[in-house]
This record gives sequence, structure tokens and C-alpha cells, in this order.
Amino acid sequence: MDKRQFLLDQIADKVKVFKAESEKHKRLHRRLRYAVFLLTSLSALLAGLALKFPESAAAISVVILLVSAGSGVLSSVEGLRKPAELWIHERMTYYALMDLQREADFVLDEASPPELVEKYFFRLQEILGASNDKWNRQIVGKRETQAADAAGADRPAPANG
Repeated sequence: MDKRQFLLDQIADKVKVFKAESEKHKRLHRRLRYAVFLLTSLSALLAGLALKFPESAAAISVVILLVSAGSGVLSSVEGLRKPAELWIHERMTYYALMDLQREADFVLDEASPPELVEKYFFRLQEILGASNDKWNRQIVGKRETQAADAAGADRPAPANG
């Protein structure tokens, strides 16, 4: 396999991966959001039923508690997994890769000099590197900051000397 074909295969593979991952995170984001919306609405309806039927208020309150807990769990999962942020991040990288693929398909042919192929390879590396840096900064960094903030909440404030 020559360098040109290797490059085109790598770009095609990364396009496929980022498209699949972005679609997966988009579906997860929407499912979690819709489930939370549904449970929140159900909780409000149940509260109304408890007012309408006071003799069943205790049982309805238990159901409200369970529905509210489920909503809280789903919101927490969404906060930890960050599917909306991942979806947007992966989609932006996917579009950058699609642009690179379209340009490489247009410009590169069997007679392309190795320097030109290498130029496109380095652009691929830049896109993937920037994606990784952004992921580390925005998504992983937020998780670490939140974990540090949570751990710091248990410590007393430093004394001003």
C-alpha cells in the first residue's frame, strides 16, 4: 500500500469512527433528556393526583419519590457522561475530517509527490491532535475540576494570616 492510499484509508476510517461516535452520543443525549422531561412531568401529574385523591396521597407520594429519584439518577448520568458535549465535539471533528477527505480526494492522485501526501497526513494529525487537546481540556478537565471542587467542599477554608 502506498502512502496516498494509506492516508485516504486513515481519513476514511476516522470519518467513520467520529460519525458513529457523534451519532451514539446524540442518541444518548436525547434519550436522557426526553426521559428526564417525561419523569418530571409524571411527577407533577402525580402531585396533582395526590391533591385530587387525598385518601391515596401516601401511596402517590411514594411513587412521586421514586419518579423523582429516577429523574435525579438520569440527570446525574447525563452530567457524568456529558453526551451533549461529546456529540458536539465529535461532530465538529467529523466535519473537519470530511473537509479534509473531500480536499484530499480532489487534489491527490497516483502521481502526487510524497511531499503533498505528507502535507495532508500532517493536516490529519493536526485535526486529531486538536480534537484530543480539546477533549482533554473541555471534557476531562471539567470532570477533574468538578471532582476537585467536590473534594474541596469538605475541607475548611484556609485561614487568612
